[in-house]
Amino acid sequence: MTLIIGILVDDSIVVLENVERHFHRGEGPKEAAISGRLEIGVAAIVITLVDVVVFLPISFLPGSVGLFLREFGLVVTVATLTSLFVSFTVTPSLAGRWALLSKWRPWGIIERFSDGFERARSTYVNRVLQWALARRVLIAVISGLSLIVAIALIPLGFVGFEYIPPVDRGQIYLTLTFPSGTPLDTTRRGLLAVESAIDDTPDVQAESSMAGAYLGQLSGYISNGSIGQMNIFLRDARSHNTAYWADSFQRTAKRIVPGATVVAVPATDIAGGNAQPIDEVVSSVDGLPEPYARTVAAALAATPGAIDVTTSAAADAPQVNVEFNRDRARALNASIGTASTAVRAAFGGDLATQFTGADGLKDVLVTYPQAAQTSLSAIEAIPIRAGGGAIVRVGDIATLVQAPAPSMIMRINRQTVVYVGANIAPGATLSNVQNAFSKRLRDLKLPATVTVGASAGGNEQAVGDTVIGMTFALLLSVALVYLLMVALYNSYRTPFIIMFAVPVAVVGALGSLALTHQTLNLFSLIGSVLLIGLVTKNGILLVDFANMRRRDGLDRTAAIREAARERFRPIMMTTVAMIAGMIPLAFVLDPGAQAARSLGTVVIGGLLSSLLLTLVLVPVVYLAVSPAGRPDAEPEPVNPTRTPVFIP
Repeated sequence: MTLIIGILVDDSIVVLENVERHFHRGEGPKEAAISGRLEIGVAAIVITLVDVVVFLPISFLPGSVGLFLREFGLVVTVATLTSLFVSFTVTPSLAGRWALLSKWRPWGIIERFSDGFERARSTYVNRVLQWALARRVLIAVISGLSLIVAIALIPLGFVGFEYIPPVDRGQIYLTLTFPSGTPLDTTRRGLLAVESAIDDTPDVQAESSMAGAYLGQLSGYISNGSIGQMNIFLRDARSHNTAYWADSFQRTAKRIVPGATVVAVPATDIAGGNAQPIDEVVSSVDGLPEPYARTVAAALAATPGAIDVTTSAAADAPQVNVEFNRDRARALNASIGTASTAVRAAFGGDLATQFTGADGLKDVLVTYPQAAQTSLSAIEAIPIRAGGGAIVRVGDIATLVQAPAPSMIMRINRQTVVYVGANIAPGATLSNVQNAFSKRLRDLKLPATVTVGASAGGNEQAVGDTVIGMTFALLLSVALVYLLMVALYNSYRTPFIIMFAVPVAVVGALGSLALTHQTLNLFSLIGSVLLIGLVTKNGILLVDFANMRRRDGLDRTAAIREAARERFRPIMMTTVAMIAGMIPLAFVLDPGAQAARSLGTVVIGGLLSSLLLTLVLVPVVYLAVSPAGRPDAEPEPVNPTRTPVFIP
């Protein structure tokens, strides 16, 4: 609803301004209300239906883009239609029966502002517009070059792409990865030491930690005794942002547990979680992607803007293979089952008994001491009783071999895969880092059997889906707006002139993103769609009034000059109203509006550039494209000399 406050008052502003203009020309309050509403009726209808044809179709787009736009499009559609009804009924009624009958005199500051506004309008019409109409080619060249420079900001890297801007949620995931095979108790002690240091931080509100399990790239928790994870929650009124504390906690943890790999991931997604912005999946036909994944991870770590590179291809965990000699077991009359039970008990313990304590049932496990579990000779010396009562050793009938194995195997579509992820450095943009990483990936010249791609459902894939979906929405909006105006004006030229307000809005939209170091993302692209409906209103007000004056007998130059004078005030009022409605978003004045900040920035920048350039470009295009005769002049129908007779 914050986004459409400016849209809702547009129709009433246009109608009320025209009613007041008729009133100051000497008409009575009721007559001014009726004639003013009738004169501006077509333009108001076109303005409203432009918003409808922009937002109603995109409400039914598929995918994640459609999910975000569905409610938004329907709300804007219903709200704008309602505002049109109010502007045609309530607004002129209140103007004719109340506002125009008022004897209130404005304050002095308002009078001075009004005088200044009139001087600005006179300067625009008599100097700026006159200068522009005398230099039409120069205005066209300036507008074209401005558009080219604005679009060039994207390939030059000044404006990048991402899915959703990061949000400072005040939540950090701190993961400690010890060498594979590290006992759980060692992981727990290291995690407790880090936890004790972090708890002393004044900005920490709460934290929870877990040793032996972590929330990783896959959904749910993954068990691994050599990994511990902390979930840290910061206070709302904190002295530093989340990125600062993530870096600080990471350095603290590395100092306390130098033998562990520490990665701090701020939960910057609007849905939470610890997914990293860059998430790649490495797979190979031979089912052994680990060596290639290490190469890819090294290339990603060397990419400017990528930090905290992680991979699911951890070092192999210690594993012992027990190979039994059945011939020797039969010769010694020893049971392989008994021997395997003894080996299993030495490593994992064997449940001997249970007892009930003060806090519930307790298990008693019999196992070898921790130090003895690392010696294969000690395990081989475990005694077992043979069938005849003799004592034999495990090593008499079995051979123990060290055989390290992966601690976890991930598979997608029956293929073994390795996840490689990374965070984005402060000031870097996801698309720029992706492009640099793709170049390094091509330089690796990996075998054709190795595939490196974005993780399904991850951030990188969402960026591609968003760009494709919103590009389609933008093109659809432009086409529908043009076709709507063709149908309403019964002309191809008039809508063509009006549509020149759209490309000049791109200049401000992309320029504002570059100046504020923001990106093209889901919200800024939604703002771009919103901008198409907003900026065409300026062209509609100018061209519609100019055509009306030409039907009264004025030539093209006089008509567009009068349209510029009379429509300068409503154009300024509607633009300022929309900008004022977007200020809370652009300056993050609303709580939780960080992700949608770029939407307000795009709309404000686009409206400003469209306002400045449309007021000179549209009149120039109007003189160049509009027909020399009256806009509604049509060739007289030829009367047939006779009526055709059809004979069966």
